Amino acid sequence: MRAGVIACALSPGKRAQKKPCASTSRWLDIAVMAHSTANPLVSARQRQVQLLGLDIWSAMVAWRFWCFMGWNDVAKQYRRTFLGPVWITLHTAIFIVAFGLIGAQLFKYPAEWYLPYFCAGHVLFGYFSALINEGCLTYIGSDAFLKQTPYPKMAFVFRTVFRCSILMLHSAVIVLAVLWWAGRLGAVQWGALLGATALTLLAASFVVAILGGLAARFRDVTVALGSLMQVSFFVTPVLWVPDQLTERAQWVVRLNPLALFLDLTRSPLMGEVPALQTWGAAVGVVLLLGLIFFWQYVAIRRRIVYWL
Repeated sequence: MRAGVIACALSPGKRAQKKPCASTSRWLDIAVMAHSTANPLVSARQRQVQLLGLDIWSAMVAWRFWCFMGWNDVAKQYRRTFLGPVWITLHTAIFIVAFGLIGAQLFKYPAEWYLPYFCAGHVLFGYFSALINEGCLTYIGSDAFLKQTPYPKMAFVFRTVFRCSILMLHSAVIVLAVLWWAGRLGAVQWGALLGATALTLLAASFVVAILGGLAARFRDVTVALGSLMQVSFFVTPVLWVPDQLTERAQWVVRLNPLALFLDLTRSPLMGEVPALQTWGAAVGVVLLLGLIFFWQYVAIRRRIVYWL
């Protein structure tokens, strides 16, 4: 009941209507089913492709719904606390300053260079880790909504990405402060950063959708990825610089998609434009993720609710 009220309140123009609020996805599904019934040449797979496209479109139209839900998730997490989300900023700032100054001595780099390098890497990797870990719970944590009303599945994917992005922005303030302290704020390549952010958000949406579907069917995926991300922190150039590795060990960076997107988004913050090879690899990964997402959701989209 509550989910239906929220959807009704967030749908554009619904307040002025006298008819009961209904899910956009429900009517879109009915329209496609009616068209498919009238046209016997439309196969079951083609019908699922149409429904997937309409699911994505209806989720984008219902942006007020997943923005509200994502924002409410953050507010609920820090309800009744004195400082609220500021705790994230304080915790991250203390760790970055403490290890950044020590790491500069350990790795023999100037603090004015290593501290921004480590700060950006730590914040971005935390964002990637949150997307992967919470992406597994995308549908599991939204079962109360999905079991009541046929919401667009992608709306909950966007909800997870939006929530993780809000939490990351709390720590992004530290990155800007460190860049200002090091005198590197004016060297930031904002155009390259904008393009890298767009590619990262697109890849994040695909990853969250893929992992959410897998974890809904196989619950062990959540635990396995949680353990894997702990190891990934040490094999991704967050604390160390790739140039410190030998030529034989460079495969750790080249075959690591987390290292790819970390370099793509951190380089503009460090005043460098990512190489064309990095852009090409990132686009290739996004296209591969898009193909996996399309193949997966054509097969499982209608079954997700039954797995919850």
